[in-house]
Amino acid sequence: MKYDIQTLKAFHAVAREGSIARAAEKTHLVASAISKRIADLEAGTGTELLYRHRRGVTLTLAGAELLRHAERVLQELASLDGALSNYANGVKGQVRLVANTSAVVQFLPYDLSGFLKNHPTIKIDLEEHTSDEVQRMVTAGEADLGILAPQRPLDGLDGCLYRVDQLMVIMPRGHPLARRKTLRFAQTLAYDYVGLPRGTSLSNVMAKAAADLNQPLKLRIQATSFDGLRRMAAQGLGIGILPKGSVEAFLDTEGLEARVLDEAWAHRDLVLISRPASELPKLTRLLRNHLAGQAQASV
Repeated sequence: MKYDIQTLKAFHAVAREGSIARAAEKTHLVASAISKRIADLEAGTGTELLYRHRRGVTLTLAGAELLRHAERVLQELASLDGALSNYANGVKGQVRLVANTSAVVQFLPYDLSGFLKNHPTIKIDLEEHTSDEVQRMVTAGEADLGILAPQRPLDGLDGCLYRVDQLMVIMPRGHPLARRKTLRFAQTLAYDYVGLPRGTSLSNVMAKAAADLNQPLKLRIQATSFDGLRRMAAQGLGIGILPKGSVEAFLDTEGLEARVLDEAWAHRDLVLISRPASELPKLTRLLRNHLAGQAQASV
């Protein structure tokens, strides 16, 4: 059976409107033409797709199944139209970049801005994900480039240093821990914590560090973002650990204090990952080289 797009669109309109007449109005087609298309579709599939009655039509089981597939096909076509329209509007290429929250909040706004000023015809699709999800997406080909704090071997992916992340302990002003210039993690474990959701690289490394010390991590509240974590810490709901670049600009405005976390694991490498460089399209290599160069520029 061969399916044509206009027939699928006509069937979709009839299914959604519950009436061939209303579908004709919606699609600006003649009702008889829509009826003919659906009759041909039923003949081709060898099954009835619609129950026809005085008030309109309803879907048979086969019709409901066709509708599900038709919607998926039409959504993909809409995405294709959008992607190709980028080229008509002057966008000459597109790179899919996924990154963990730390990279998105601290570094990428500035680095991508500089890149796009020099390459205005390239479109970058940026999505924020956990480090584990970043690695999965690049491995599966769902993204071209990724930035993450590695938690396991890269398994065939290329990786290079993007930035170094310094973690800090944040707390409300006047907190007892603020008397110290730097903090060891063990010194913080007597206090309640505001943390990030389980599964994020930061929550994983904190849980492991507490377990290595044979002490419980008193996680009072989980915040879904760096902003939420800072605000909760400022209100005295718990102390927190966040990257330096997501904290320093907010200390005065949010009533917080921050101290460097003096642990080896508190200096995290953010790594730029991709498929082997020889396999990358030219535009992806261009962005990869730009981002990789930021590690040296930031020293």
